[in-house]
Amino acid sequence: MDKRKLCVYDTMSGKYTDVEVTDEIYIHYNRTQWNIDDNDDSFFKHEIQFSALTGGLNDAFENFKEFKTEYDETEKKAVHKVLVKRLYDCLNFLPENDRKLIQMIFFEEKTERECAKIYGVNQKNINKRKKQILCTLYKLLVK
Repeated sequence: MDKRKLCVYDTMSGKYTDVEVTDEIYIHYNRTQWNIDDNDDSFFKHEIQFSALTGGLNDAFENFKEFKTEYDETEKKAVHKVLVKRLYDCLNFLPENDRKLIQMIFFEEKTERECAKIYGVNQKNINKRKKQILCTLYKLLVK
């Protein structure tokens, strides 16, 4: 099968990107685009009013329930990206030693015992310090 390219909009980066697809996907994509264009032409040709689609004032969005979703992957990714940036910004407010401990535990996936050996203290001290740092981070995040 030959690979074809489609130009699609990447909502995360906000840029158009070329994506390689199979002939089958390329045909279906173009067929879908043709249907969209045909429906748009028909819509404007017959001058359907938006108010006729919504039903009335009381149930204005009832006809559009199929567009509502509780699970929107794009929105979740965007929110996650913002939260991760906020977390990294808050980590910069921590003292160097606290940042290093958080990095070892959560980013390098070291155990509290391994960190205790590095710092020359017992595991309970590391656990207590970790909890204090997480409380500080929480306070910074909710500010």
